[in-house]
Parts: sequence; structure tokens; C-alpha cells
Amino acid sequence: AFGAAPAHAQGADDDFAVKATSGFHIGYVRTGVPDVDAESQAGLTGLSNVLNRRTAVEAGQPMAVDIEHDELVFFPLLYWPVVPGETPPSPQAVERINKFLSTGGTILFDTQDQGQSTPFTANATQQRLQQIASGLEIPTLMPVPPEHVLTKSFYLLQEFPGRWAGGTLWVEPADDTVNDGVASVIVGSNDYAGAWAIGPGGQPLHATVPGGEQQREMAYRFGVNLVMYALTGNYKNDQVHVPAILERLGQ
Repeated sequence: AFGAAPAHAQGADDDFAVKATSGFHIGYVRTGVPDVDAESQAGLTGLSNVLNRRTAVEAGQPMAVDIEHDELVFFPLLYWPVVPGETPPSPQAVERINKFLSTGGTILFDTQDQGQSTPFTANATQQRLQQIASGLEIPTLMPVPPEHVLTKSFYLLQEFPGRWAGGTLWVEPADDTVNDGVASVIVGSNDYAGAWAIGPGGQPLHATVPGGEQQREMAYRFGVNLVMYALTGNYKNDQVHVPAILERLGQ
């Protein structure tokens, strides 16, 4: 048919959809930078293992997502590392991302620069994030307030460290009329995938600075809270997903 996708592309789309809907998977945005993408995969593998051990969530292997071509609505949560030289999304991708955000999807943008942050690098990172987010329907963000759901969705937390500590975690102001009050955009700089990342034998890949293994534990707790938070508001009005999500949450 005129305009139909090539058979091989359609087959790849079908394979992606089948895998993405086979269970709960955390998605991460593929940046095209090999080290960054490998860390995202290792980090979300570590977090998925923790979810499987400690909660009723049954997490499959994380999945790389090409924001230009892949369907996003299969994922309650996307991890998006912000890297130098990253190409801003095309208008078509921006439309797809806005749809994802407006239907309950949550994105964690991680600038990963807290460990070497200076006023200059912080400004450069902010500009990269603004370029990437240009066109996205993101309201003004605020630091996570003390009573925010992210501080108590599973563990009680007041700090949100990753591989680095000290960076501010930013969220949308809560609006209970939209996505059950779950923020669609969260922004941090602490390199969360770096703290969660494990090697083939399950060993941590990076030191967590300055707090050592206690900091890594708190980073994992933040990751668990983040997933629980994203699942709470996602697809709430979509009856296709509700039974599966409730089952995963053990209710």
C-alpha cells in the first residue's frame, strides 16, 4: 500500500511492541553515546533487580528507546540521560513525547553532572536540557517539597542521591486533576544510573561519592520510590492496563 512502512521496519516495530508489553520494563532513551547507553542499561538492570527483590513489582529487563521511532506509551517511566551534543528531538518526536507525558508517562531527565558541577558546566547543562525540552509541554518546575509523594511512595526519604550527592531534584507542582497528581517530568543531576549500575556478576560498577555504600542504598531507595510513584498515576483511566498494574503492585 502507498505509504506503508517497509516490511522489515514493521517487523522491528512489532518485535518492540511485543517485548515492551510482555511485562513491566523501565525504558531509557538511547543517546547514541555508547558509554552513556551502557550505563543506562546497567543502571536500570540494577534497579530492576532491586524492585524484584524488595517489592511486588515484577520488572523485566530495561529497554532502550529510540524517541524518534519507538512507541513510548508502553512505558510508565523513561530515564533520559542528558549528554553533550545530543540532538534535540524532531517535531514528530516532540509530538510523541508530549502525548506520552499527557497520558500519564513520567520522564526522569538526569543531567549526571553534579559530581563535576561548576557554574560554567551547570549553565552549559541547563542549555542542553532546554534545547532537548524545547517544544515539550513542561510547566515550571520546583524542588521536591518535604511532603511530596516521592518522599514516601515506598521508603521514607528526604534526600535523593545518585552516584553523586547534593543536587536538587526538580518536579512539577502537583495538580491532582492531571495524571492523579503524578508529575510527568522530574529533573535531577546526581547520575542515578551510575549509582544503580551493576556488572554481569551483580557487583556495583561505580563508587558513590561521598557517602559510599550507604549513599548507594539511598539511591536505590529513590529508584524504588520513583517507580512506585510513576506506576501510581500511569494509565489510571486506561482499563486495559489497570488490572495488570494492580496485579504487579500486589493488590
